[in-house]
Amino acid sequence: MNQEFPSYPPPPGFEEISIWKKTLNSRSFVIGAVLTLLILIGGGTSVFWTPNAIDLLDVSRRLKPTSSEFWFGTDQYGRDIFSMLMVGARTSIIVALIAVGIGMLIGVPLGLLAAAQKGFPEELVMRTNDLIFAFPSLLSAVLITSIFGPGAINAVIAIGIFNIPVFARVARGGALSLSGREFLLAARLSGKSPLLITVEHVLPNIANLLIVQATIQLSLAILSEAGLSYLGLGTQPPMASWGRMLYEAQTMVAFAPQLVLYPGFAIIFSVLGFNLLGDGLRDLLDPKMRRKVA
Repeated sequence: MNQEFPSYPPPPGFEEISIWKKTLNSRSFVIGAVLTLLILIGGGTSVFWTPNAIDLLDVSRRLKPTSSEFWFGTDQYGRDIFSMLMVGARTSIIVALIAVGIGMLIGVPLGLLAAAQKGFPEELVMRTNDLIFAFPSLLSAVLITSIFGPGAINAVIAIGIFNIPVFARVARGGALSLSGREFLLAARLSGKSPLLITVEHVLPNIANLLIVQATIQLSLAILSEAGLSYLGLGTQPPMASWGRMLYEAQTMVAFAPQLVLYPGFAIIFSVLGFNLLGDGLRDLLDPKMRRKVA
């Protein structure tokens, strides 16, 4: 015989917050999403269209002011700055996505392994993480690209290696925080293997932590790629890069400061956008979907 329980209204002063309302109320998420979307649109559009070719050098039109033909003017080589910013956005996004993807694909399984297997496996993973963290990310990237040569591929590998211990620590910490939960104890009592428990129960419950961390690491990867390109160890000409644009414009600051301002603001807005997006996602992915209304 099924027993029916009466339903009671929510306590006074509380109301259910829909995900859409919560999204619109999150100023960090909205601003971050807008900035990130602009960067993604600019980089994605550059795949099939730019106002002008970035590899077309014409000294006769060097340092042209803003016009209908050159929206942000031209640089000292006669190249369209707006087109180079678009291609630079594409370069930064591709490098950041691949580098963070490498960190997640390798770091998350290592972190989950360290949380599930105590003893030597955990010590090996965590001490290796400590060794990688002993070197600053940009310094490690400079070391790797100096050994294997400059280029976007080596920059991706260098940035991706530093992301591995970051995601390993986040995954391990999230998994350990769930270790005493009842649903995990029930899964163990039902005879499920540790691997199956990790895949079916642990990983879905720490996905929000990984997503938020990924957005933060994307901003750091963009900054690292710009730094490597500025040092001549990242993206190489004729492919455009924001860091490379800063390097080429540093001798023109007194004559044409806009050559530095445009790529500089592009880096600032992209890093700010991903950071704000991460802060907003951290609030939106909070499992508590109720809040007290004043």
